[in-house]
Amino acid sequence: MKKIVLAGMLLAFSATSLFAQEQETEKVENAKTTEEVLKVEENAKLEAAAKAEEAAKLAEKEAKKLEKEQKAAEKKAKKEAKEIKKKEKEAKKAAKLKSAIAKQERNISKVERKITKLENKLSLDTAAGKLSPVATEKLKSSIAKQKLKLVKENVKLNKLERKQ
Repeated sequence: MKKIVLAGMLLAFSATSLFAQEQETEKVENAKTTEEVLKVEENAKLEAAAKAEEAAKLAEKEAKKLEKEQKAAEKKAKKEAKEIKKKEKEAKKAAKLKSAIAKQERNISKVERKITKLENKLSLDTAAGKLSPVATEKLKSSIAKQKLKLVKENVKLNKLERKQ
């Protein structure tokens, strides 16, 4: 009977050890499949991260492109505004110059009228005998001064016309 009990125990022991070995192999197999699943999940996460990074790079590239286009448009608008401002300034300058020329011409005609008036007075009063020699000299010097003024005014007018 000892042999039977011993054989039963051996049988029970071998059965439990076989059962334990089966469980360990199942655990190892489960661990292998879990590792494989983890690897697959990790690879999927890496691929998703790579796709997200690519999408971010594309979005960043697109944003840079839009920013560059916007800067170019701003630069163009600024350049156009500058050109308009320059044209306005030139127009103002031309109008001012035109006004100065007109004023100078009026001054010249005023001096010419004055010279004519003085010459007429000199000739009429001399013919009538109303002028003394001192008054005649005074009128002649006044006419000479006005003629110098006329020359200066003409020089100014020429300078202004050259600028135009």
